[in-house]
Amino acid sequence: MEGCHRHAITFHVHEAQIGPAMHKRTIRSWLFSLVMMAAALPHAGAAFAQASAPVKLVVFTGPTPLYDAVWMADARGFYKAEGLDVEFRLFPTGATALQTFKTGQGEIVFTGDLPGVSYWANNNQDYQMITVLERDSKGYVAIAKKSITKAEDLKGKVIATRVGANGSYFITEYLKKNGLKPTDVTIKNLDGQTLPTALCQGDIDAFFIWQPFGFRALEICGDKVHQLSNAEGYYRGYAVAAARPGWLRTPEGRDKAMRFLRATIKGKTVAESDFPAVFAYAKEKYGLSEAATRFQWEINERAHGFDATFQKEVCGLSAWMVGEGLLKAPIKVEELIWTDGIKELLSDKVAPSTPC
Repeated sequence: MEGCHRHAITFHVHEAQIGPAMHKRTIRSWLFSLVMMAAALPHAGAAFAQASAPVKLVVFTGPTPLYDAVWMADARGFYKAEGLDVEFRLFPTGATALQTFKTGQGEIVFTGDLPGVSYWANNNQDYQMITVLERDSKGYVAIAKKSITKAEDLKGKVIATRVGANGSYFITEYLKKNGLKPTDVTIKNLDGQTLPTALCQGDIDAFFIWQPFGFRALEICGDKVHQLSNAEGYYRGYAVAAARPGWLRTPEGRDKAMRFLRATIKGKTVAESDFPAVFAYAKEKYGLSEAATRFQWEINERAHGFDATFQKEVCGLSAWMVGEGLLKAPIKVEELIWTDGIKELLSDKVAPSTPC
C-alpha cells in the first residue's frame, strides 16, 4: 500500500504463508487491538494532562518582609517551575493563622517559634516545622506613647500584643530584665493589624510586636508615639514554615513540601541581593513603605534549615514556656522538626538534635 496517510497503519499479511482461516483470525485480532488502543488514547491524554497540570498548594502567610524568600520565589515563578499552583491566604499573625489551620484547612503555615511550639504541645503534636525562614531581634519592637521613655514608666499601664505569639515572650523578658513583673502591667490581647490604631487612639499605652506594625504606628500616629526598644538583649524571634506530620508522611504531601522548599531556597538567593524586587512585591501585595521594607530586609537572617543556634534557642524557649506553665515538659526537638527536606537540599544546615 503506497501513499498512506500518516495516521494509517499498514499490514502486510501473506495469506499463502499463514492460511485463510488463520489470516482471518489474525486480522480480527489486530483490528480488536487497534480498537482497544484507540479507546485508550483519550484516557491516556487525560492522564498526561493531569500529570502535567500544576499541583495546588495552600499556604497561610502574613504581611511581613520576614517572608521575602517566599515572595521572590513567587515573583520569579520558582513555584510554577516546580509545578506548584500556590494559593497564599493572608493572616495578620501566625497565631491567628493556626486557628484556621486547626480546622484542617491549609497545607503549609507560617508562624513564629512560640505559637508553633505552643500549637505543637496542645494539638497532639500535629505540627512540624519544615524550615526556618528568618530570625532576628531588631525586627521585634516596643512602641509606646511619647511620655513613656523607660521601662519603669510602663508600670500600671496597658500593654498589648498578640497573646500566644512571639510578642508574649518579648514582653516577659523585657519586663523581667528591667525589674518589673507581669502583674505590674495590664496585658491586652490584640491582633497585629489593630495595634497601631489602638495606640493612636489611646486605648493602650504601648505594644510589643514585630515589624512592620511598629512602622505603621509611627506613620499614622506621628509624634505621639516612639520606639521604646527592640528585642536585642531580650529575645530573638524565628519565623518558620510548618505542616502537619500526617500530610508530610503521604507521598503527595512530601512531594509538595519538597517542591516548596526547592523553590523557596532559590527565592532566598534572589531576596538577599535584590531589594528593589522585594520592595516592589511588598508595595504591590501589601502596601508596605520602602522604609519599612528596607529595614526588615537589611536585618533578615534567612537561616533556612535547623542549625545548632536554632536548636539551642528553641530549647531556651521551651524552658521559658515550662516556667510560665505553657508546657508540661521540655520539648523534643527531633519531634518538632521535619528534617527530610532540608537534609536532602541543604544537608549542612541540619544540626544533630540534643535534648532540651
